[in-house]
Amino acid sequence: MEISLLKFKPLNYPNLYLSSRTDGGVHALNSSAHFDLERHGNHIYDTQFIINEMNRFFSKNQISIYVKEVLRVNDNFNARFIATSRTYLYRLAILKPEVQIDENNYSIPSLIPIEEWKRCDFIRSKEFDIEKFKEGAKYLVGYHDFTTFKKFDKLKQNKHNRREIKSIDVRPGRPCITTYTSQSKNCFNYWDITIKGRSFVHNQIRRMVGTLISVAKGKLKPEDVKVMLQVPSKHSWHSFITSCPPDGLYLCNVEYNPEDLLYDPNRKIIFELEKEDENEFLE
Repeated sequence: MEISLLKFKPLNYPNLYLSSRTDGGVHALNSSAHFDLERHGNHIYDTQFIINEMNRFFSKNQISIYVKEVLRVNDNFNARFIATSRTYLYRLAILKPEVQIDENNYSIPSLIPIEEWKRCDFIRSKEFDIEKFKEGAKYLVGYHDFTTFKKFDKLKQNKHNRREIKSIDVRPGRPCITTYTSQSKNCFNYWDITIKGRSFVHNQIRRMVGTLISVAKGKLKPEDVKVMLQVPSKHSWHSFITSCPPDGLYLCNVEYNPEDLLYDPNRKIIFELEKEDENEFLE
């Protein structure tokens, strides 16, 4: 993106500051960033012109990025630190219990719609109880120490791991398939798990969802999730829990206060860095 901005020949190097970073394999439907573009005189770059030229550059170079909107904001705007929340979606697909399969010649990939390959986490479990999943999720909402749900890193083990989960919404989903594929049998029940918070520790969402899957399978009780929060430690993590793959995780949006997105040179954006801002805003 910085290379595309250099096409405008600004006086400065247009460093791009991202609001969020995601692990490899995680999808991003919407994200945000800020940059400075300086030019001679008092003229400013037209925002629509920036959008058009950047998207032309991405298309020409076959880069899978699309710029939806460019806004002029105050000089002290910071896309990372003034974000009020970040919304993630995790997509699950549970094999329907009535689907008959050959136990000796079983393969989940053969049942997955090609459009959903690497777009969803597909699970086979006859005992999957979505109500227990929802019950366990309730314990995760609120301000907690998520050390148990963080991928252990010796270099960052003393980092501040308290975070606030503003909401977790679990709703029936649907497959993202074409008309042609829809003619074949749908073997899965899809679920959308929407999680909103200001920031997250490393792998937090994938480990939270993995824990809730263990609850839904009956390997854990919903109350066990509460204990994992009350005793924040890598030793509170159960070895049989599998951290969910990045395939089903989507960064859906980064939210801001509307007034912070308006250009007003007479108004200074004020924000305080919390301890959690020392960590990466990534999942």
